[in-house]
Amino acid sequence: MEHTSLNEIYSEIQHLSNSDRQTLYNRMKNEFYGNTEIVAYTTDGEPLSLDEYRKRVEIGIEQCVKNEGISLENLSKELGYIYESL
Repeated sequence: MEHTSLNEIYSEIQHLSNSDRQTLYNRMKNEFYGNTEIVAYTTDGEPLSLDEYRKRVEIGIEQCVKNEGISLENLSKELGYIYESL
């Protein structure tokens, strides 16, 4: 079994185009950290990765199934809106 030295790997990377280097970097990052690409933001402006977004959607679905949601009328009151004008 042949082993590749770190210097050989570095040399190969140096010969890649910028676009290919970026692709390689993204693939390595995703493999190591998981997919961290921002796909949405919370109402407070916090970024959400795809995994975080999916978890929040699952929580919302569970709340709906359990009838734990908040009515639009109560949400309007909580946010200071007049429900009838919506």
